[in-house]
Amino acid sequence: MKLLIMFLAIQRVVSFLFFSLVIIGITGCEDDAPQTSQFEEQQPNYAIVKPVPQNLQQGMPETKPVEMLSVADPTPPEQWLLSLYQLNPDIEPARDKGYYRNLLTIIQKSVHEQPRVIANRTVQITRQLQEMGIEANEDQILEDFAEHFQTVSGRYVYGELCANYSNLRQQKLTHKQAMQKLFELL
Repeated sequence: MKLLIMFLAIQRVVSFLFFSLVIIGITGCEDDAPQTSQFEEQQPNYAIVKPVPQNLQQGMPETKPVEMLSVADPTPPEQWLLSLYQLNPDIEPARDKGYYRNLLTIIQKSVHEQPRVIANRTVQITRQLQEMGIEANEDQILEDFAEHFQTVSGRYVYGELCANYSNLRQQKLTHKQAMQKLFELL
């Protein structure tokens, strides 16, 4: 009798396991479609478009001026400075690359940097000052550095002089006052 009860219990467990495996197998194999979450089902079928920035509402600019001359850029610094100058509305048609080459040559005699670095630093400091709302012009900076370097002796670090010039301008000195103070300190 004990043996019969034990046999029936084992049969019941085996039947239950078999029936469970069949149900799991059927439900697992029925749906081959990928499951999608509720979030994915609610996604719109259109792209979200941000407003066009103010500076592009008149259309894309034809060309964007180069921010800096890289070492690999074959453009001569005097050509780059001339191309930046020609973007201004009030230009002298007679101005050419020789004008900038002359200024860079005069400055280079008194500093350790090459003309490419001199041009980059000048444009960089001009743009930084303009972004702060301080009037600055790279041509005027180059002209005045070239003029003042003819009155001093020695060699200087141009990047350091530009940083000092910028600091003086941020202290509310005019361009002329900043140049005068800068060269008094040399």
